[in-house]
Amino acid sequence: MIKIKDVGFIRFYFTISLILGINFMLKAQGVNITGLERTWNSDNELGFKSFKTDFKQLNDYKIDRVRLPIDLDFYLNDASNSEKKSFSKLINKILSYAAKKKVHLILSNFNHDLSETNYKQQTLKIANNWIEFLKLINENLYAESVYLDIVNEPLVYPNSWEESAPIIIEAIQNKYPNLKLVVGATNANSMYELSRMQPLKYTNLIYSFHFYEPYIFTHQGTAWTGNQYATTGIPFPYKDSITVMPRLSDKALKTDGEINFRDYPQTGTYQAIKDKLSIINEWKLKNGVEVWCTEYGVTENADEESRIEYINQVTATLKELNIPGFIWEYEGNFGIKNLNLKIIN
Repeated sequence: MIKIKDVGFIRFYFTISLILGINFMLKAQGVNITGLERTWNSDNELGFKSFKTDFKQLNDYKIDRVRLPIDLDFYLNDASNSEKKSFSKLINKILSYAAKKKVHLILSNFNHDLSETNYKQQTLKIANNWIEFLKLINENLYAESVYLDIVNEPLVYPNSWEESAPIIIEAIQNKYPNLKLVVGATNANSMYELSRMQPLKYTNLIYSFHFYEPYIFTHQGTAWTGNQYATTGIPFPYKDSITVMPRLSDKALKTDGEINFRDYPQTGTYQAIKDKLSIINEWKLKNGVEVWCTEYGVTENADEESRIEYINQVTATLKELNIPGFIWEYEGNFGIKNLNLKIIN
């Protein structure tokens, strides 16, 4: 199996691959397997078969790190009794299979409804949800390779999160002291907020951030992000005098998208990615803590070559900085499963 290490060679290999019809190799450390957070979808079935298939495919590609987003609040509180039983059975099957395949598995708390207006009450609910969730799990599955991502993308003020996070951490660690917990910063797991955050006093913590920069490229044409990201056809990377940029969407006029589009020659480069990720690496080294990038990826609205270039570049930079990373996502509107790629480490 070919191991691609050089970015210049990646571009060359991609060109040759297109000519010869060879599947391009996508480097990866870890991947998000989504589905259990999509509880707004009435057709969302709790079947182990699809999860097993995804785990097996990733295992075949030597991917041994998986993040599993879960709507804990729904399955513990709002689901019907039959749905709760199905969920309990499913999560134990997933954990058992992950342990068998020696997969490092992050269980991440999505759709938690934590906000600035309710954070005091919601913090207690989140802590209780984790305790109730852990009661569902066979204790034999509390392996060293299971991690709890306590709150995905908190959207409260930093001082509120500094109040909330310790309550959740202590509630879990008082009962399950050996479990490793993943903690991000506010502003949706912002690496900038994390770089301003003081490490917490607890042990068994891993700090996390999400990386989707430049957002105008990674989220181009996504309906839920608003008009500023309406412009599609934005390539990666931007190369002076070579790159042909699309016309700015009329919807993006008089929004921040106009500014982001103007600045793309500076933000849409390999160097820009390295410079930004170096910020969090400096924080990691200064504080002597473990840091993971639990999400990075590109919408399927971007062209395939640009998606591959971006994911490979972020992966290569994270590896260079010794920061484990998890692509968002294996299957979905950011999915890499349908790229018809072979994934390698």
